[in-house]
Amino acid sequence: MLENGARRALIEVESCGSVTKDKSFPADDSLFLVELPPASDIGDGKKSVSEALQGANIVGAEGSSQAALVFSDRSFLMSKVESSNTFVVVPPSSSLPEGGDGEEDDEEEENRADGGGKRAKLNANVCPSFHYELTRHYLDFSRLYQILSSSTYEGYGEECQEKSAKRHTFEELCVVMQSSKSEMEAALKKVEGFVVTEDNNKLTVVSEELMAEAFDEILAVVSANDWDLDAIELPKLLKSVRGDISTEKGVIAHCLTVNSKDGIDADQVCQLDVAKVASFKARKLLSKKDWQRKEFLSKWNAEMPHQCTSYTPPESLLAPLCLSTFDAKVGDDILSFFPSSSLPVEPSQRFQRLFKEREQWKEVDISPFLDDICKENENCSSLLLKYAVYTDGVWIEKPPLA
Repeated sequence: MLENGARRALIEVESCGSVTKDKSFPADDSLFLVELPPASDIGDGKKSVSEALQGANIVGAEGSSQAALVFSDRSFLMSKVESSNTFVVVPPSSSLPEGGDGEEDDEEEENRADGGGKRAKLNANVCPSFHYELTRHYLDFSRLYQILSSSTYEGYGEECQEKSAKRHTFEELCVVMQSSKSEMEAALKKVEGFVVTEDNNKLTVVSEELMAEAFDEILAVVSANDWDLDAIELPKLLKSVRGDISTEKGVIAHCLTVNSKDGIDADQVCQLDVAKVASFKARKLLSKKDWQRKEFLSKWNAEMPHQCTSYTPPESLLAPLCLSTFDAKVGDDILSFFPSSSLPVEPSQRFQRLFKEREQWKEVDISPFLDDICKENENCSSLLLKYAVYTDGVWIEKPPLA
């Protein structure tokens, strides 16, 4: 049995579930010699390495140069390493319990040194010339969003088959992204404002315009009926919405879910998140014109539902929505609409766009426009070090390589 202290393990394809091989695997491979990372990186604390390996899949994906060994809650990229001096040895069949044929192995020899006695010579039955090293693989959120947004759902009427063909089921997305199911579930929550499930179980992204229209109608109905924001009943809401958006019941339910604190419970009731309501109201106001800060804050507070009279929206909610520039003539900051959701999701393109807008940034100002593209193992500082240069207290664009 494989113990947690083992450094390498032979993984048999048939015992690993569904397998999609990429070009780095010989066609006739059925065993994979894998260099294991520390046991704490594989198991969840409750499983041994042996148990964890039993539930693993080897997944290759189009566009990826490496296959991945995917566990229940994490995944590892497999890198091929030449190791021609590596041998996997087993005892001869005569020394195996009940599994041998009872005949003495031809390779068995007697060793009489130090008192003598018989010692079975180990046979090099398997001599792989390479093995695979595992490197922790973190799901790329920007790539996931690009895949989802390649077939945006606009609503109202039938869609073309070309758009539908680009979409994936949850299971297909796990293969494409070479991720575990738990990693994919967490990633989809990060883009929760846009991801919905259709009748055919394929995932897509709802257009921002449609989401905004749905949330606008939800808030109008809630305000008109004086409903408690902490107890919105979905069935009553769906009966009360008006206009074209009333036909998009799935979008309305999804919009209500992602703008709530804990989703819709078993009784079809949810609690709206006041901070998300405030962000939505701020976005709507900022998209209309540039504002002086003092004027905007007053208008923003007035736009909140009357059920929120005791709530003052924090200015920190504005960080990923606009740019602030001090105007000496009016003696106040000017707020200009600049939502992070409208920026490219590919990191290098995101930085190009940011430095086109401003030649230099303070870290506190640029970070809100980077949070949504950080990978699981990244933060804004690591992205800045990769794509920008720090000088004199600000970040500037990294010059191109000569």
